Amino acid sequence: MMFSSIKDIWMGIVIWILIGAFSWLFYQTAFIQKNAFGSMLLLALVTLLAAVWFSTHYIIEDDVLHITYGPLKKAIHINEIRSIRYTTNPFVAPSLSAQRIEVNYGKFQTVQISPKDKDVFVNELKEKNPNIQLDI
Repeated sequence: MMFSSIKDIWMGIVIWILIGAFSWLFYQTAFIQKNAFGSMLLLALVTLLAAVWFSTHYIIEDDVLHITYGPLKKAIHINEIRSIRYTTNPFVAPSLSAQRIEVNYGKFQTVQISPKDKDVFVNELKEKNPNIQLDI
């Protein structure tokens, strides 16, 4: 089952301003300064930001939670998940929202994600691993 990320307006504004700024710098670097290295770097940044915006999602498949955040991917075995809690931590995470779920797994590993339908997401995980402690 696939879950898209919640996309906060403020996060969209930040990402799209950065995409616009990097695109303008790319134009300046590529066509006015004719700097190949700078052009490639800026094009990579624009591509990365667009990938983060358009492809952040979470998939529960068999007994694995797959997290995709742009080009970054992570797989967590659901039977390793110890606890889940809601959080509004604004720090960096594979999430496009401050309204997040913190997933604790393994010994001391944590990831914060923001699936659109949190209740269905949590119930799906709990169904596959009834030992998950909910700190909600």
